[in-house]
Amino acid sequence: MKTKILKAALAMSLGASLSAALPAHAESTTVTGGGALSAPAHLDFSIVIPRFLTFRVGTVGATIDQITFTVPAANVGNATPVAGTGGDAGGGSAANVSVLGNGGQITITESNNGTGTGLQHATLADTISYSQITTTSSDTTNLQRPVLSDAGGNTSQPVLNAGNVTNRSAVWTYAYANSNVVSAGTYGTSAKGGRVTYTASMP
Repeated sequence: MKTKILKAALAMSLGASLSAALPAHAESTTVTGGGALSAPAHLDFSIVIPRFLTFRVGTVGATIDQITFTVPAANVGNATPVAGTGGDAGGGSAANVSVLGNGGQITITESNNGTGTGLQHATLADTISYSQITTTSSDTTNLQRPVLSDAGGNTSQPVLNAGNVTNRSAVWTYAYANSNVVSAGTYGTSAKGGRVTYTASMP
């Protein structure tokens, strides 16, 4: 029994000595001599950047802007485009847009809640197609807009800045083409097919 205890004590003492002599997570170098000495020691660095995607159309935060086109009675259906009100960019029919991400090519897809029929009349069965709402971008090179459609699914792709990074902003301006004479009343709003959703996705 004494022999086993002695062996165990020696093993523990030797392990402690080795642990003290060999640090687990550091490097050190000792050199000796009579001339110039050089003792290198190294550290390794790594930086971990998370993937992220930020997308804005209109007012920052939870507010959903509503752009309203009011056609003058004398111009109904005469193909004179009508500007709107309610956008966050200058108070007209324009919206500030920005997209920021670091995971590769971003795709922006448009959709709406009009079930394929466009903007619906408040009380009648009449509709106005989303093809009547035009969109122009202030930066047609780097942040183009997807064309609005009744079925949804049209896309656009902002141009990458460098590597996998996208950092683009623009103003998208909307107009009502006013190409047809239609029944009087209000079309759209969020309850009647007027809610457009832009979705930015990253692979």
